[in-house]
Amino acid sequence: MSRVDGYTTDIAFPAFFYPEMQPTWIRSVLQWQGLQAPDVAGAFSLCELGCGVGINLLVAAACHPSAQFVGVDFNLQHLEQARALASAAELHNLEFVQADFAQFASRPVQQFDFINTHGVWSWIAPQHQQALLDVVAQCLKPSGVFYLHYMCHPGSTDLQNLQHLLNVFAPHVPGDSPRKIQMGLKLLQQLAERGMFAEQPHMLRHLEQLARKNTAHLAHEFLTDHWQPQHGVDVHQQFASAGLQYVCSSDVFNNLDSSLSIPARLQSVVAQTHIPALAETLKDMARHSHQRMDLFQRRVQPSSPAQQLECLQYMVFQLLPGAPQGGAISFTTPIGPIQGPPALCHALLAQLRQGPQTFAALLELPALDRNPALLLQSLQLMMMQGWLHPAQAASQQAFNAAQRLNTALQAQGLGLTVHAELGTASQRSAHH
Repeated sequence: MSRVDGYTTDIAFPAFFYPEMQPTWIRSVLQWQGLQAPDVAGAFSLCELGCGVGINLLVAAACHPSAQFVGVDFNLQHLEQARALASAAELHNLEFVQADFAQFASRPVQQFDFINTHGVWSWIAPQHQQALLDVVAQCLKPSGVFYLHYMCHPGSTDLQNLQHLLNVFAPHVPGDSPRKIQMGLKLLQQLAERGMFAEQPHMLRHLEQLARKNTAHLAHEFLTDHWQPQHGVDVHQQFASAGLQYVCSSDVFNNLDSSLSIPARLQSVVAQTHIPALAETLKDMARHSHQRMDLFQRRVQPSSPAQQLECLQYMVFQLLPGAPQGGAISFTTPIGPIQGPPALCHALLAQLRQGPQTFAALLELPALDRNPALLLQSLQLMMMQGWLHPAQAASQQAFNAAQRLNTALQAQGLGLTVHAELGTASQRSAHH
């Protein structure tokens, strides 16, 4: 096992796709919150810090051929894979830079409409966190958006003990990092069988979840000297020092009304809390949040209610493969399953199965009684489940690029299908 500043480098990070990082998704979420966001129809720019093998950037570059994309990672193995896929898909609007964050910050300043980073913040040494912060402070346009994913308290608090044991055990196991993880999980399972967690059933659930995860992913996440969940409000204060304001979550569930997103018995307490930082902390505690996907802006520009409603009217939505065809509609959420009103959900799905629909057209369905808040809430729940997505006007160039990338991804055994008309990708079903 090899490390750089306490971070694993002997195995590539797996090729994961996160729809919440895509510019069409981020722009839509901000608009639903009544905030103005960079236009993603033309020549915008996006940088991903710690881009890994570049899957999220490749999808974005294919769907937005007029935009420019930059991926930054210090691991050459990651970038070689990313560049090979970009070359196979003939994508020329993205660049992959081998550098750590301090090196990238020392380059001539380049300004971006979007800066994204996923997972990295929770796994790196404090000096690299500061360098990442410096990059964002220097390179984010005044009206730009910063996406930050990180592990958080209290949901990830218990994992600290498991991570610490894995990290102490790993140097004494021969072989590469995935094998060290495998042997570490085996040790934890043996301890569990001998009653180690008899009075901590939540730890047993953690072990069950870890056993199902990719070992290369676990190696990157847990075999680091700097794995540390964060308190959301502390992170918000850090980025406030760089002039950035937390505006909302890229996880649409966390933006829903508290009557849906936190347990019923706690709703009145949160509703009566008028201190924003305290309310945000209470929400994380009530949801037992284990990760956050925060969106920040330097220059927050609220839309008027009339502007927000006008924007919604023309927004188009389209079903994704895998949307339910019938039966009971249940939404999987961090606080447990939520049953969707059958008449409303089936009416929306039936209309969407006929083809892409505008918000205004869906609002005319009798089951909605012309209630835009109810419609927006329903659409966000369906989007969270991966059943639908906001659509965008896609050029023939974007469709061609998406097709080339789909071919390249399939050749590498990566089960993703890129949808140029949606600005996203979905998991390829088994019959494809």
